[in-house]
Amino acid sequence: MSGFTRMAQGRVPFNAVAAGGAPSGFDTLEAAFDDALLREQYRSLARLGPYVHGVVILAALALFCATASTGSPLSGVVLPAALVAVSGFRLVSWFRARAGVELEALDLVRRRVRAATVLGPLLTFAFALTIAISTWRDGVGEFALALVGVWVVAAVCAICLNRIASQANVIILAATLPLLVAFLARGAELTLCLAVLIAIAAGFVIRMLEEHFRMFAEIVQSRLAIAEMQRVAEEAREAAMAIALTDDLTGLPNRRCFQSLLADRIIVATETGEPFALGLIDLDGFKPINDVHGHPVGDEILRQVANRLAKAMGGRGSAVRMGGDEFAVLCNGVGTRDEAIALGQEIQAIFTTPFETPRLGIRLTCACGFALFPSTATEPGELVRLADAALYRAKAGGSGGTAAFDTRAGRTAASGDELQGARPFVDFATQTEALTRLRA
Repeated sequence: MSGFTRMAQGRVPFNAVAAGGAPSGFDTLEAAFDDALLREQYRSLARLGPYVHGVVILAALALFCATASTGSPLSGVVLPAALVAVSGFRLVSWFRARAGVELEALDLVRRRVRAATVLGPLLTFAFALTIAISTWRDGVGEFALALVGVWVVAAVCAICLNRIASQANVIILAATLPLLVAFLARGAELTLCLAVLIAIAAGFVIRMLEEHFRMFAEIVQSRLAIAEMQRVAEEAREAAMAIALTDDLTGLPNRRCFQSLLADRIIVATETGEPFALGLIDLDGFKPINDVHGHPVGDEILRQVANRLAKAMGGRGSAVRMGGDEFAVLCNGVGTRDEAIALGQEIQAIFTTPFETPRLGIRLTCACGFALFPSTATEPGELVRLADAALYRAKAGGSGGTAAFDTRAGRTAASGDELQGARPFVDFATQTEALTRLRA
């Protein structure tokens, strides 16, 4: 028997295979292999168990028909009836287990496999002993034929259960030992020869069962290794996607991810009819911070801005870093200019608290430009273009400006910072040329 087979049967500790120190995940691999092997054994029992017990029932009925008139009530009636009853109950239970074989809890699977491991050899031993007792008074030929038939039935059952090597081997031994004792006790030349042949055949069958189990265990190990490689590959793919779609400085979705988020949000809003606002945000006066205090301070402020925006959008939308000091938000449930202006003022409010930087009390403001779905536009590119136009309108009004574009009304709503209050609405159609010059 190979080391892997002994390990699978619990005879060799998994950790003993790795002399010197196993990696920390080695015990986890052992447990995963044991669980996978147990699942496959249970699946095999559920599939082949009914056939095994069907064979036992047929053999017990044949015994009853052969010995009912000549044997004692115990060996000719009671024992065959008990074998039929127990095997019938097990047959029905295994048929029922087939339906939920993939859903059973692991503890229940372990108990059922353990019960089968004990019950199989017991039934085999009882059957062999019953046949030996009931045919003892028959002629040598009938006696030998009956016992050989019992051993063949046991061998068939053991081969069906080859995926549980220990149980299959014990079944062969449980059938062989009573037969050897009976053959030797009978003392006839035929039975002595049969005893030798049965012992040799039992050795070959046990060796074959161990080889089959070794191959089965290797298949389970290969499947487990393939599944683990697929899991690792999937995790690596997801990690690569996360890196590709995440801004490494702030942890927010990046510009590439923004395109996907916007497209998905449009699909959902089209199906549900719920409006949303696309907001573009540009920090006022951020470049001098990098120039005066250095990029590490600037990076820390960008991280804090990202955290504040993410908290502000928590549960109702997403915050995105578009690049540099530019951010974007997608906020659900915002469908009018007034709501967009209120959202802009809410975003402005998160900048009132100074940013936490060593020995510095840096304050910032931002400009916000909003486009509304579906009143402003329904296409991603158009929404971004009009939100960008609204952002430039807000920046044209000075620091802390907010503007919202609504083509349904044909104008841009604009509001100033918290000191200036709301500015009057401006007809956006008359500002196109000015905005073009401003953006240039």
